[in-house]
Amino acid sequence: MTVGSELAEVTVADTVRWLHEEGLVRLAAVADQALRNFCAFTVDVRTGRVGAHPETGGEEGAEVTSLAADDLPHPVGSAQRLVVVGVTVAEEVLVVDLAATLALSINADRPALAARSWVLQLMLNPEVTVTTNSAEVAAGDSPRLRQSFIPGSGATLVNIDDDRPPLTAITFNAADDGPDHLDVEPDGTGEMYLGSRFWRLRHVLCVADEPWAELARRLDSAGEPPEEEL
Repeated sequence: MTVGSELAEVTVADTVRWLHEEGLVRLAAVADQALRNFCAFTVDVRTGRVGAHPETGGEEGAEVTSLAADDLPHPVGSAQRLVVVGVTVAEEVLVVDLAATLALSINADRPALAARSWVLQLMLNPEVTVTTNSAEVAAGDSPRLRQSFIPGSGATLVNIDDDRPPLTAITFNAADDGPDHLDVEPDGTGEMYLGSRFWRLRHVLCVADEPWAELARRLDSAGEPPEEEL
C-alpha cells in the first residue's frame, strides 16, 4: 500500500495496517540513520507525510523533520519499541518510541486498556520481553509477556526490554506526573505528552476485556499475537 495515494481514499485503518506491516520498521530505520533521537512520529492519513519529532529534553525549539512515506528506508530490521498510540485531532496517526523515555505513565480510569494495545504491538517484535505486575495485562504462560513481582515499587508497572538498555518502565496512574505521560479520558480521547511536545488525540488505541481475553488465549497457544487483530 502507498500511504497517501491519490488512487483511493486512505483510511486510518489502512494507515495503521501499513504501519504494522512495514511502516514501524521503516520509521525505526529513520531513527537509526539520523544523527538525533526521535521520540515520536506522525503519519498524515490523507497525504502520507511523516513527521519525525526529535526528543526535546523539556526544551523548546527542536524542529520536526517532514518526510514522504515512500522515501522512508526499506523495512530491514525490527520495529524496536515503536507503538501506535492513537489518532490525533489533525487526522494523523501518532507513533511513539518507548525507547526514548525511561519512565512514562498512563493516566486513566483503566490504564491497562491502553497498555494492552502497546503490549500486543510490541509482541510482534520477537526481541521484546514484557514483565508486569498487572493481572489485566499479563497473558497466560507466555515467557515474553509474564506477570511477576517487581521489587521496589508499590505501583502498577509494565517493564519493556529488548536487550537495548535501559528498559522502559510504564506506570499506571503515577503519583507524580513526569514529563512523559498519556492521559486517557473516559470517552476514548486523550493527550500525549513527551517532554515539551504535546498531541491531542481524538482516539486512543485500547483493547477491551472481551477481545483481550480472546487475544490472550491465542497468544498463549500460538506464542505470538494475531497480527490482523491489532
